[in-house]
Amino acid sequence: MTNMPKITFQPDNQSIEVPDGTTVLEAELKSGLSPDSPCGGHGKCGKCRVFIDGRQVLACQTLVHGDMTVSTLPEPARASILTDGIDVSTTMDVNTGLPYLAAVDIGTTTMVCYLLSAKDGAVLSTSSMLNPQYPYGADVISRIQDSLKGRSQEITSCVRTGVDSLIIDASKKISVSPKEIGAVCFVGNPAMQQMFLGIGAENLASPPFSRVLTATGICPAAGFLPSCPEAELLCLPDIAGYVGADTVACVLSTRMYEQSPVTLMLDIGTNGEMVLGNSEKMAATSTAAGPALEGAGITFGMRGAEGAIDHVSLDGENLTVHVIGEGPAIGICGSGLIDAVACLLDLGVLNKRGRIGSRYVEEDSERRVYLTDRVYLSQDDIRAVQMAKGAIAAGIEILARTVGVDRSAIDRVLLAGAFGSFISPKSACRIGLIPPELEGRITAVGNAAGSGAILSVSSRIEFARTDALVSRIEPVELSAQADFQKIFAKNMMFAPC
Repeated sequence: MTNMPKITFQPDNQSIEVPDGTTVLEAELKSGLSPDSPCGGHGKCGKCRVFIDGRQVLACQTLVHGDMTVSTLPEPARASILTDGIDVSTTMDVNTGLPYLAAVDIGTTTMVCYLLSAKDGAVLSTSSMLNPQYPYGADVISRIQDSLKGRSQEITSCVRTGVDSLIIDASKKISVSPKEIGAVCFVGNPAMQQMFLGIGAENLASPPFSRVLTATGICPAAGFLPSCPEAELLCLPDIAGYVGADTVACVLSTRMYEQSPVTLMLDIGTNGEMVLGNSEKMAATSTAAGPALEGAGITFGMRGAEGAIDHVSLDGENLTVHVIGEGPAIGICGSGLIDAVACLLDLGVLNKRGRIGSRYVEEDSERRVYLTDRVYLSQDDIRAVQMAKGAIAAGIEILARTVGVDRSAIDRVLLAGAFGSFISPKSACRIGLIPPELEGRITAVGNAAGSGAILSVSSRIEFARTDALVSRIEPVELSAQADFQKIFAKNMMFAPC
């Protein structure tokens, strides 16, 4: 008989029995807790700290042997989730016989649901939450790996339950029943789509990263979303293995496909998806930016919640920080990170190679630059930013080459998603995340993916248009470019101070 020790989590006084040899992190997940584990339990991020017998340990690296009491840290403050997108309108041509529609954006970090009137497409309510898959890793690669290790069913179950709860919440806000929803359109990157649909992620685990969802699809929603037994479920196609329906939805809502200005649509997250082009030609790619720009993988990194440094500026030679909630700083989110690096470059603290050369404190054999009396950036943190910005900048350079334009000839840059809505264009250009010559051409477009999902569920003409868009967009696989590593290495460098 397998030994089943009893684990009690405090301060919730929540208990669960698990097999001997289970990690404490796995026990937390099985008990329904939501531990902060952006590296997916690989012992790299240091965020899943707990206390056992007064000793601080990493939950993902600590095995259960016998009964134990585990004291968990407070859950991170709820992050502000972006719901606003592009104002879109279309000719309503959907008639399901029911009065409501729903559009859902399943992001790697956050999820948003829009409840619409089936009569005129007006957004009646919204609901949002952190993606409940977050404890399986902040990035899609960690979740894919967990899925292939036998957790696919629980990963699929938690995202379906999350989406269903969003629909229920959005319905409650206007006192209607989800049973009155006639159609639900969801968008996401290929991994999020496949995990929601219960499709194995083997195609995303190794080259050639082929896409599975090659065309639009409609099926009954009841098997996926119990709250919507009468609804149809609408799925948009992917462009490539790592460029998904969320990117297609962004192209649809921005209307860049029908306009002459050369447009760079950029959605920066754990992956940096981008499309470059106009009505004549478009190309798309995805860069493995990693989770650094969303606060994960950084010593004091956190989501954009209360206590996060979200902006850093210079007052002469001094760093000035702004903290969400106006209280003491406990960490730094992506927008603050970009500002901080830009300021350190302006001060000459960082050289073009990213080396911390002044104003640092050497502690635990590493150089640290303090932004406040508690929050600092280490040399490893700077390297993580360089890796992310190098990947994104390299993607932009290769896309420009594919389309046949010089980067300086890009007429406008549309920043989609939460990160793009809050970063300073000046700081992004200062560190080279976006080509500096494009600083004055940058516009934030909010949750453009959500706006595209709204269009798709409101009109079958718009929905069908996504198939035509995918056929027009040339996918570019960066790893297949012979000079990608050279271009990536070049773009890791900062401009001279």
